[in-house]
Order: sequence, then C-alpha cells, then structure tokens
Amino acid sequence: MGCGSSLDAQTNPIVAEVTTETQSRQNGVTSIVEQYVRLDEQIGKLESTCPGPRMATAEAWVEHLQSKHGAMLGLEGMDVTPLRERNREREQDSDEVLTMPSYPNDRQGNQIVANTPTKDLAQLAYNLGVIGDARKASMHEDFFANLSESALYLLSIRYYGELLEHTKERLKNLMESYAELNELYVKQDGIIAYISGGTYMTRLEESIDEQLETARDTRDRLGSTLEQWRICGLLLRAAANSATQGLKQWRHLSRMIDPKQKLQWALDSRSLLHASMVSLEAAQLSLPHLELKYMSHRQVLAVKHCNTYLITDIANKARYEHTSRVFTSYEANISKTCTWHNETFNHTLRTDFEKADDTVRGLAKTLRDHREEVFSAVQK
Repeated sequence: MGCGSSLDAQTNPIVAEVTTETQSRQNGVTSIVEQYVRLDEQIGKLESTCPGPRMATAEAWVEHLQSKHGAMLGLEGMDVTPLRERNREREQDSDEVLTMPSYPNDRQGNQIVANTPTKDLAQLAYNLGVIGDARKASMHEDFFANLSESALYLLSIRYYGELLEHTKERLKNLMESYAELNELYVKQDGIIAYISGGTYMTRLEESIDEQLETARDTRDRLGSTLEQWRICGLLLRAAANSATQGLKQWRHLSRMIDPKQKLQWALDSRSLLHASMVSLEAAQLSLPHLELKYMSHRQVLAVKHCNTYLITDIANKARYEHTSRVFTSYEANISKTCTWHNETFNHTLRTDFEKADDTVRGLAKTLRDHREEVFSAVQK
C-alpha cells in the first residue's frame, strides 16, 4: 500500500528486520517517521528514472537483437539459454574474436570468398591493379563485388554482435537500479506495516494512494516508450556520425596518389558507411512503427550498391563522382533524420513524460506529507 512499483515490482516486506532497525534508532536523531520520509524521497527520485519499464523494453530489445544476430550466424531455431539465466553467467571477454563457423549457402560466393579477410582483399585488389586502371577494374568488377558482399556481411555480424553486447550492459545497469528500488520498497513497506499494521489509517490516505498508482501506471507506460525512443535516437546519432566520417574518408581519395594508401582509405570509408547502414537498420527495428523522415528505401539501396562496387569504382572517374554524390546525399539526409528525431522526441514524448512525472511527484509528496502528519500523531 502506498509503495506501488514500476511494472508491479514484487515486494516481500521483512517487518521484523525493519522494525528492529527502526526501534534501535528511535532514541537517536532519526525517528521512524523521518526514516519513512527519507525513504519515500529516495524512492521518488529512483522511480522517476522508470527502471522497471525501461528494463522490460531493454530486455525485449536484447531478445530481438539476439534473434537477429543468431539468424545471421545461421543459429536461428536453435535452443538458446533464457536471457535471465544468461545474465547470471559471467560475461565473456570483450576482446574475444567473433568467428563464423558456417556461411549461408544461398549467398553469392563460396566458403573461400566468405572468409577472405579484408587485408587479403586489399592485397588482391592492389596486385590486380584495379585501383588505378579503369579497364582492369571493369574486368574484375563482379569478382570484387562478390568479395565485398561477403566482407560486408561479416561486418554486419560483427556490428550487430557489438550492439548486442552494449545493450546487454544497458540491461544489466537497469536491472541493478530495479533491484535497488525493490529494496527500498521492502524497507518502506516494513515501516508502514510497523506503524499502521498494514491498513490505511485515513480515507484521504487511501484516496491519494489510489490516484498515485494510476498516475504511476501512466508514467511507466510512457517510460517504456521513452526507452524505445532513446535506443532509436542513439542509433541514429551513431549512423550520422559514421556517415560523416565515412564521407570525409572518401573525399580524401581524389587527392591521394599511392594506390595502397588510397585503397586502405577506401576500405575504411566502406566500413564506416556500412556501420552507418547497420545503425540505421537497427534504429528502424527499434521503432518499427515510426517512419523516419528524410530517409528512403531507395537511398539505402543506393548506398549499399555503392559500397558493394566501391573498390572497382575508384579508378573510374564518372563512377567515383557518382558514388561521391550518393554518399554526400545520404550523409546529409541521415543527419537531418537524426535532428528530426530528436526534435520530435523533445516536443512530444519528453513533454508528455515530464508532465506525467510531475503529476506523480506532486501526488507522492501530498501522500508523504499526509502520512508524516498521521504517523507522527500515532508515535506521540
């Protein structure tokens, strides 16, 4: 009663333990009523971060990423340890290299193509002279396109794996906050039970508590959505940053003479642009019902096509300029999308959440002040 939790937190008051602690302090500076007030203020601050609803959203996102990553690795449909059990296990070394035991048969190229490292790819491109000779580049165009598709697919697996680990860390932090909140609920319930015997002491107390629970439910639903928008916003920002860096790398190519250096910068640019595309794809997955402004499926396909043929397009001036235009347009639009998302969030969801949170804070303070008055009278 009066300690409703985000997402219906399960509480198990240990009244004896709490009352023993509070009784031992009654002769000191802090009275049991003051302890209640202090705990309620702590709960209010922590509740405003909505750890419960955010945790549920983050958990669902981890499961979604796990499924996506597993499908890319060819593990879809296999038994996977439940998430909560996995969280109890020790995290693997973050420096562990991601390997790909098998490669989907329906993709172009064979096993050798799939496992061709980027370093070997660069050396092969250099040896065949496709960086400075447009004729040779055209001759080996399809071959390097197949290699690029395979390399980019492996990069996608790696990037989704990194995103999954980052999200797991976020979930871990939210679970810790949620556990801390539940501990505070237990202590507060113990104090209330000790003073009131577990029943409402006035009709006003009951009425305010009911209003508070309703307000909390509203805020918690918004808090869950808030986490979705947070995830999408961070991914869009990452996409925009990677696109900007990738475009910068690509523009430097025209001023380079050394073929090896030019090729390395081109491959770095390709990786950055591909990272941007993966981040954009993940952002769309995190908020599937939101249509991202300024971005089109056609433009995404254009960037993917340029990335696939990037190595052999360097030597062809017309193609190089076309790729530059595609990358420039994409970088400008993804930046605008990122700004639009942030402004939309600030003008809609954030405003609604802050209003709902203010309502909860106001009712919580009213209930806290009323209980402090009633509890103090009982203690006297």
